[in-house]
Amino acid sequence: MLSGVTVPSLLPPAPHAALARLLAWMFGLLLMLAAAPLPARAQGLGPGGAARALSQYKVDSWQTEQGLPLNTVQALYQSHDGYLWVGTAGGLARFDGVRFTCFDARQAPSMASEPVFGFMEDAQQNLWIGHSKGAAIYRKGSFQAMFGSEVTDGRRVWAFAQAADGVIWAATENGLVRWEQGPGKGATRLYQQADGLPTNRLRTLAFDRAGTLWIGTSGGGLVALAAGRFRTLGPEQGFPHLQVRHVIADPAGGIWAATAGGGLARVEEDGRIRVYTVADGLPTDQLTSLARDAQGALWIGSWGAGVSRMLEDGRFSTISSANGLAGDQIWSVQADREGSIWIGTWVGGLNRLRNRAFGVLGTPEGLSHDNVRAVLHGRQGVTWVSTSGGGLNRIEGQRISALRKADGLPTDEISSLLEDRDGALWIGSYTAGVARLQGGKIERFGPAQGLPSAEVRVLFQDRSGTLWAGTQSGLARFSGKGFEAVRDEGAPRGGVAAMLQDRQGTLWFGTTGDGLVRLRDGRFHTLSKADGLVSNWVMALYEDADAKLWIGTNGEGMNRLSDGRLTAIRPADGLWDGIALTILEDRAGYLWMSCNRGFFRVARAELNAFVEGRQAKVSSSGFGPGDALRSTTFAGGLQPAGAIDARGQLWLPSSNGLVIVDPARLPGAGQPPQTQLEGVLLDGVSRPLDAEVLLPPGSVPLTIRYAAMTLLNADRVRFRYQMEGITRDWVDAGRSREAAFPALPHGQYRFRVAASTDGVHWSEAAAPLLITVRPYVYQTGWFMALALLGTLAALVALFRLRTHALRARHVEMERLVAQRTEELRQANEHLSRLSFVDALTGLANRRRFDEVLAEEWRRARRNRVPLALVIADIDGFKLYNDRLGHLEGDRCLTAVAAVFAHAVGRAGDLAARYGGEEFVVLVPGADPAAALQVAEGIRAACEALAIPHPAAPVGEVITLSLGVASCIPSEQASAESLFALADAALYCAKQEGRNRVSLGKT
Repeated sequence: MLSGVTVPSLLPPAPHAALARLLAWMFGLLLMLAAAPLPARAQGLGPGGAARALSQYKVDSWQTEQGLPLNTVQALYQSHDGYLWVGTAGGLARFDGVRFTCFDARQAPSMASEPVFGFMEDAQQNLWIGHSKGAAIYRKGSFQAMFGSEVTDGRRVWAFAQAADGVIWAATENGLVRWEQGPGKGATRLYQQADGLPTNRLRTLAFDRAGTLWIGTSGGGLVALAAGRFRTLGPEQGFPHLQVRHVIADPAGGIWAATAGGGLARVEEDGRIRVYTVADGLPTDQLTSLARDAQGALWIGSWGAGVSRMLEDGRFSTISSANGLAGDQIWSVQADREGSIWIGTWVGGLNRLRNRAFGVLGTPEGLSHDNVRAVLHGRQGVTWVSTSGGGLNRIEGQRISALRKADGLPTDEISSLLEDRDGALWIGSYTAGVARLQGGKIERFGPAQGLPSAEVRVLFQDRSGTLWAGTQSGLARFSGKGFEAVRDEGAPRGGVAAMLQDRQGTLWFGTTGDGLVRLRDGRFHTLSKADGLVSNWVMALYEDADAKLWIGTNGEGMNRLSDGRLTAIRPADGLWDGIALTILEDRAGYLWMSCNRGFFRVARAELNAFVEGRQAKVSSSGFGPGDALRSTTFAGGLQPAGAIDARGQLWLPSSNGLVIVDPARLPGAGQPPQTQLEGVLLDGVSRPLDAEVLLPPGSVPLTIRYAAMTLLNADRVRFRYQMEGITRDWVDAGRSREAAFPALPHGQYRFRVAASTDGVHWSEAAAPLLITVRPYVYQTGWFMALALLGTLAALVALFRLRTHALRARHVEMERLVAQRTEELRQANEHLSRLSFVDALTGLANRRRFDEVLAEEWRRARRNRVPLALVIADIDGFKLYNDRLGHLEGDRCLTAVAAVFAHAVGRAGDLAARYGGEEFVVLVPGADPAAALQVAEGIRAACEALAIPHPAAPVGEVITLSLGVASCIPSEQASAESLFALADAALYCAKQEGRNRVSLGKT
């Protein structure tokens, strides 16, 4: 019956044959129970479990398209402040989980764009960086060259190590460098072959707990430096290879060494050497990098076979490109402080293995199929899992077994499950009715046995013992031998998706389109949208401890039914999604709902407060694409589409396995991440971050950048900031990692920023950023004082002169000066307006547009944000002019220009008349979808003017054809290329029939 064991026939040909087959089945069952381990549960399926199976890790990747300098990642290191430093073949980058910060020649003059090979943070928290020409340190926002060609002879620096006495050692391709820190000290000694090294080409360094410095070489084996003497280990001493790519110390003593051809070696403190190769479970003996995580597992990078993990018991497991890595040639491996493993590849960029926030149970963990439809925790400690395509799975303890069509089920397309009060398991299917599993026997019931349809979505047993089946064609009751269709007046005739019996004994049936049906005192009654349901598609039902009925629907939200009154809660009221495919309540009083983009929770107390008018909105937390789910599409329209086990964990069926959620251990819950101020941009130019930012007089645009020190939950972080002196309250910045202030009046300000992953707990930056905007001379206090004294002196002089003529002349002169000044100001404004404004339409002219386009192109390229351009042409305008004359043509142009002027409502948007009947719109920050929306709004608004066109090429009124283009500017492109792309799209719009919008394809 299970795991391929044959199910005995329901009608055996002879008693002795039946007995023999029954014994065979029981023997097979025992064999099954001894096999098929459940790796996900045995190795910690829930979050935080030690030694989770590698299938439980999510693979993320970043490449040059996301800001990486180059896709060859040679070195990785997490500094004390939480940043991940990435050394590539094209230069250095710093990563905060969302954004890469690269460093140009002005910021890092000695190493900009140089390949980076190694990192180390010393005891003073200086970051040492080894590159192709020497070494540098990063300290308090600036770089400083430490040694270069005078020591390295222009060759690479690969690695660093700091001794207990503070001395820095560096492995270079020109020997071993010893560097003493302090005034007047530096590279005091260079050790080479003449000093006892087997080769000058060194690759890696590590101090063991005894203070011995271990040196991996390229071609010279493994070298130990102790008491001033070098000792070399090679094949003659039992060390497996002369090419050593990486060494790390073992906390228990000794070191681990990765070799390029000899596998993995462990050198014990007593000198014994243990070698692990392909024969021990490694995928290859060509190893490149090592890292140890917080659980003590050893992670091993290889050249050509991905990354392996070695547990403390010596077991190896491997993940490679077949499992989602962007490449199998591994340069570097780094374990961060949040449990993720970072992997640098040769050509695949930066990869991360991170623990999924939620356990997943699918085919990699032993299920027969990933498309899980229902889950049922039986009374005997057995969990049953139905799949669409893989039959039925049985989970008991650490074992999974499968029951399929070949084992006696009517089909492998299983939908609903029910364990009745006698312990029999009822199995609904999508294509073959119902099966009952009891005592090792399977009995089938289909339309021939009374079911209205072969598609069964819900099985339910009420407290009287009656068993109900909800099908796609209505209800049926089990009579003991078969089913009887329920054809009573008011009974559901269509699909049934959910059933529930409340504390009063009333039966409720959720239907797929016909509302909520109630059976009370033998009579059916239907509640629909007309009665207050948010939708007639009812997918889930749940009765809470207060006898309130919660109703989940397929898209519009949910309802609460209490004392006969329906109240609605919709996404506009704070629900994360309008779909509720299942409703489960955890031990903390939260209701959990699954949907087609993940799942979410909301406190039942908040829902009650909202529907009772005591709260304006509810707050719900959603978990979806950013939470490392294998799929965000969850099962629904059947029962049970979710379950809670004895430990309080939620089991949610999805299209790619069972998701297991521990409500007590949610991503982003608990302590919020540390908030870090990163730097400022003054008028678009990056400046190092000091204790105080000083701005010159006038309107200087200021941008402040910040980050949250979490790599694992970077996608969930939200920010808020406050500029004391400008904003009274906190400003919600969402996921934006910078705050921009176009102009600050002179004065002093304090900028505060805080981060949160759950919207409840916030962490503020350690100290606010002080900002001072210097005043102009005439805005200073002493100038004001002098001006006041001068005014008083003038008043005294005027009073003493008492000359009416002079006073009158003075007044006249002031009048003339004011008049001339005002005339001059008006003339200047008029001239300025004439130079930038189209005289007919009032829009910006072509000259102004060209200047703004160039400026916005540079800004978008610098900030790496999209820039969109819309070009529009009035359809058949020449024919309009020819028929109605130029006067009417000018009126038409003015009316159409008003549409464009109305469309540019955001600061930064620009509408211009480009020439003749051609108009352009510049939309900074708009991706293709947003730009299309702007263009379509303009097209529709123009058509809505309904200006008659006697010779219109399309329709009978004035219409527009528009071309749209959007891109993120780069060094390789130009503003002219964006214009050409939009112009080509305009041409396509005309070719395709006019009065339409076309998007340019890059």
